[in-house]
Amino acid sequence: MSQASKVRKRAFHFKYIRPVDPEVRHFDEWLPENRGFYAQFRQWLKDIGYGEVAVKLYCVAGRQLMGYLNKPYWTIDPEADLQRAWEHLSQRPLTASTLSDYHKGLLRLEEYLRLRCHRPAKPKTVNWAYYIGSLPGWLQADIREFLLHLQRNWRADRQAESRKNALSRLSGSLRWMTAHFPFDDIQQLNPQTWYAYLDERLAAGIAGKSLNAELSCLKHFVLYLKEHDRQVCERFLLVDYLDEGKNLPKDVPMDQLRMLQQAIQQQGTVAHTGLQRLGHMDLAWFLLMLQSGLRTCEVRNLRLKDIDWESQRARIEQSKNMKDRIIFLSQATIDALKAYLEVRGVPEALSDHVFVFRHAPLSSTYCFERLRTYCKPLGIHVAPHQLRHSCATLLLNSGAPVLTVQTLLGHKWVDTTLGYARLYDGTVAADYYQAMSGLEKRLALPEDKLAQPANIGQLLAMVDALHQGTLNESQINLVQQLRAGLMTLTERENFIDDVKVLTPVD
Repeated sequence: MSQASKVRKRAFHFKYIRPVDPEVRHFDEWLPENRGFYAQFRQWLKDIGYGEVAVKLYCVAGRQLMGYLNKPYWTIDPEADLQRAWEHLSQRPLTASTLSDYHKGLLRLEEYLRLRCHRPAKPKTVNWAYYIGSLPGWLQADIREFLLHLQRNWRADRQAESRKNALSRLSGSLRWMTAHFPFDDIQQLNPQTWYAYLDERLAAGIAGKSLNAELSCLKHFVLYLKEHDRQVCERFLLVDYLDEGKNLPKDVPMDQLRMLQQAIQQQGTVAHTGLQRLGHMDLAWFLLMLQSGLRTCEVRNLRLKDIDWESQRARIEQSKNMKDRIIFLSQATIDALKAYLEVRGVPEALSDHVFVFRHAPLSSTYCFERLRTYCKPLGIHVAPHQLRHSCATLLLNSGAPVLTVQTLLGHKWVDTTLGYARLYDGTVAADYYQAMSGLEKRLALPEDKLAQPANIGQLLAMVDALHQGTLNESQINLVQQLRAGLMTLTERENFIDDVKVLTPVD
């Protein structure tokens, strides 16, 4: 065997490859802290579920960016520095697909850098040109001021989402109306303009609930301008909303809840570590919604400091209508939360949100998408908010007072809670059978009287006494039948007595 064949081939490793770009420092020339940061970035990508190919591509981009910047990772500006490095990298002769993969790696590196250095997430920008770019300049200025006014009542961590929702509801109708009925003052916004827009949207199949939301936002906008001494059309403020009808809450049948919970629990027992972790997390928030009545946004915003493990309760802060409340946690929920926190990850590398996916708080669609994944093989459909409906219904059917359920769920009006106590639920049925049991006891004869049978006269007196109570029609008919039967017995006894008198004695 030749000497050359005895030499073992050196295993491939990126640290043996010199960068093509002379301005990019080789990995061996990095600061030790940066090499450790890069290794943790690579592991983080694996932990949040990326495959081996994606990890390699994103890490190549990470090495290029870190090598070009050549500064301690904790001093890197996630916006200015990474943008400068990206502009340099994008000038290289790379294919469009490679550049696209590198840009994804840049975004992941920025995300991990913010997470590791405890810097706030990059604020989401508003596409003002899309929403209000076609509106007159004076109207654009009014809308911006109105949104700043609304912003005072929004949670700091939900301002971007709330701004987008308000802007969407407000600008859609205004874009259509200014295009079809141009006006140069808000006073020209009148009912006729709105009704023309309404007719077209209804013809397009838009639901009345969505159109009412647009009208409500538009009215608040006009009222805001009126309060600032602007002349408005008073008749527009009197426009009625569409009749939506009162929809009953849609809870989930008990058999479907059992199947769904079983499917989520099975996910927590699979061999794959990442999928197993998802199963534990999904079971925890599923039970929080089903057994404690949390909203989806409350699940997403729940923090570790909000949970009081000793008293088995949690604090929900600044939820809907900026209200705080205390919720109680069942033992099953406590056990599911503890099982999830064991596999949640290293606390130092995560935010203080209880539920995190890929090292970030849950998105607004996460719970919906996960439930759809579990429901599809079962052939059922369950939306996250239906779990909250089911919690209210189950509590009421188990005998919980309405005011208690109202407090637990954070309803502003008791009528909202009463909507869950429907005629086909167990609450009304239990009340009915309990009342009928009481009536049956009133109609029944006492045991001591049964031991010593009363005469016909006493029985007639007892039946007549029943008329003094409050009876329904069927009970009145029953009492009348009892009286008729007793009268028949009386006539029969009188006949027997007459026969005895006439019969001669031996």
